[in-house]
Amino acid sequence: MGRTIAPYSRQMLQIEENLSDFRRSLRKQDQDIFDDLIRTAKLQVQAGVMASLPYPIDSMILSMLIDLKKEMNEIKKGLQKIPDK
Repeated sequence: MGRTIAPYSRQMLQIEENLSDFRRSLRKQDQDIFDDLIRTAKLQVQAGVMASLPYPIDSMILSMLIDLKKEMNEIKKGLQKIPDK
């Protein structure tokens, strides 16, 4: 019989647990940022399921990068609205 693959959301939780020592070693402000990134990845769980990548961390990191790029684009738009002196 074939091996059962854990659901993507459970794999995400496992990755988060595996990174708990890393998170704990971060400074408090960096822990908050780390938590935000994990939340961002969890918001994109549907995309991760559909990606069917062999390593769930890949789609988690891509989700985080997409969100960061979106924030950067919003900041750039805001800066462009500021008149030059």
